[in-house]
Amino acid sequence: MSFISAKEAKEFSTHANLNIEQYKIRLAQQIESNAKQGNTAVFTVLPKHLPLDQIRALSAELTQMGYQVRFEVNEFFYSLNVYWI
Repeated sequence: MSFISAKEAKEFSTHANLNIEQYKIRLAQQIESNAKQGNTAVFTVLPKHLPLDQIRALSAELTQMGYQVRFEVNEFFYSLNVYWI
């Protein structure tokens, strides 16, 4: 296994061109995969990649679909815990 330097990681991150639709696809896959195992999904998003209002809209969308969502804003990232009762 080989790691990249922090400088290289920051460069990749800067040019990743991520958007909310890409995150929604990945989160949907993660929720499905975890549900099959009987687990909740924990999803982390770096703040500089997506505006906070888009993350909140995603949280609201999941809530409307019947999921319980715990949304946290940390110093360096956002965290969504998605689960059902």
